[in-house]
Amino acid sequence: MIHSFSTSHGDPFVAAFAERMLAQITRPFYEMLRQWIYDGELSDPYHEFFVHEQRPKLEISESGIARPAPATSVWEDKYKLEEAMIPSIIAEEFAKKIFLIGKSLNFIRYGCGDSAWVEAYCKDASRELHYGDTATLERSIDKAYKTTMARLIDLMDNKFKLFEHLRALKSYILLGQGDFIALLMESLAPALERPAGTQYRHTLTAQLEHAVRGSIAQYDSPDILSRLDARLLELAHSDIGWDVFTLEYRIDAPVDVVITAWASRQYLMVFNFLWRIKRVEFALGSTWRRCMTGARGVLALVDNRPGGDWKNARCCIAEMIHFVNQLQYYILFEVIEARWAELQRAITKPNATLDDLIHAHTTYLNDITHKGLLGKPKSGVREEGFAHQIHYLLKTMLAYKDSVDGLYSYSVAEFTRRQEQSARQETGLAAAQKKRRSALVDEGARADSPFPVAPVALSAASSDSVLPPLRQRLEDLSKSFRSRVNVLLGDLLAQPDADMKFLATVMNFNNVYSPRKKARGGKGKTPTTTTTSVRSRSEKETKEDSKEGMIKEAKGDKEKEEHADKRLAAGDDAVEGAKEKEKMNT
Repeated sequence: MIHSFSTSHGDPFVAAFAERMLAQITRPFYEMLRQWIYDGELSDPYHEFFVHEQRPKLEISESGIARPAPATSVWEDKYKLEEAMIPSIIAEEFAKKIFLIGKSLNFIRYGCGDSAWVEAYCKDASRELHYGDTATLERSIDKAYKTTMARLIDLMDNKFKLFEHLRALKSYILLGQGDFIALLMESLAPALERPAGTQYRHTLTAQLEHAVRGSIAQYDSPDILSRLDARLLELAHSDIGWDVFTLEYRIDAPVDVVITAWASRQYLMVFNFLWRIKRVEFALGSTWRRCMTGARGVLALVDNRPGGDWKNARCCIAEMIHFVNQLQYYILFEVIEARWAELQRAITKPNATLDDLIHAHTTYLNDITHKGLLGKPKSGVREEGFAHQIHYLLKTMLAYKDSVDGLYSYSVAEFTRRQEQSARQETGLAAAQKKRRSALVDEGARADSPFPVAPVALSAASSDSVLPPLRQRLEDLSKSFRSRVNVLLGDLLAQPDADMKFLATVMNFNNVYSPRKKARGGKGKTPTTTTTSVRSRSEKETKEDSKEGMIKEAKGDKEKEEHADKRLAAGDDAVEGAKEKEKMNT
């Protein structure tokens, strides 16, 4: 009210009196303001300032004792701006700038351990502030703001290497360092095929160090490499090493203000997702090389029996490899690289504050998880989401890879059976010829007397019992893969995001798939034909028919899945039998 008298009262005497009174009244306020913007200290015993120091939250320990809970972020949780306490003599935007100056100085002093610079800055820049000199106050605030922000960003970059840590996270956790990831997966593959209970952290760490020494990662700074570590997730029943292995990048204070605990969890989630995709790519690539090598050797000699199966298997494996490569390219380049360029522009722009860095990094991770098919879909997607669909697609591809390995084992066993049969026939023929010559010498038989040689008959009943269920399993897995891809492509096309639609287009560039398009609201399939009687129905009847059709379709899909599971289970026995037979023949 006094401020309004000094600025807008019509009587000059009243306005001058109010201004003199206000100069005395605001002296404590400007003293608190001076200490805040030059020392970074809050001196407010009666809670009159618009910056409030928050009390630490209490948590109850197991023994029942209340203790201060650890702050999630020193930068975010220590001080708070009370907008209701901002005086009318200061604009709101100006108050936010003052709040940021003091919070930055306090963080530099206590969070970054650079109290010497704060004290030197206070001696050089501190000056008395008072009411009425608005121009001097604005110049002081602007100068303090630029100086403080520049110092804080310089400390985070040069002393604490924030930007190097961000690049390391992208290279190692987001799989940006291709040669390192390829060598790590190749060296870890034999160990990770074993059960999770047989994995040891020191063994994984040794393989991690081997991958670092054998790749360009060896030229990174020792501080960066010392933060990289291999660890195991929580074990579950029937898990193998692939399911529990993960990489960890340790972050210390004060960098954890930007790379928070939430951000570390996001990085871990993205790594596990990309690692599963890499694993499937590695497994399919190994099977493809084995098939191509065998096609010029063992498989070519038994082509008359499982030849058609191998043709279908090679086509399906190539289809799966194309899917995995396009998915991997989309996430690594269209999503991560594009968002990384945006993050670089945001953190290197002039006059950037620590709040700007935190906001840019949070946006970066949110975009990666959403566009990278890990976030919650916006519309037109079934309840399980993209991550759930891709998880089952990857499991289907690994099951198909195991079945192809079973088919290869069957082909090797068939080749071995034929070789043994041929060897026995040759041995029998040689023995018969020797017996014939002996008989001719002893009995004087005629030279042209016939000597029939009976071929050795080998039963192929065991091999005939293995191939049909194996063939059926391959067919079922192939159909399951294509069906799930159709659903995924339909959901991607229903998204408003252009990048997701681009992914669906790239995966189906030759229209080999038939995406299941949704009707409005994401329910049911889009009808392709409409008869005259259907057009004449009321809207209510159409909705009821659509609902009944969806229920019938869901029941039919469930019965098909149960039937397919039974056939797949039978195929598992066939695969194991083929592999066991190969071992016995070897």
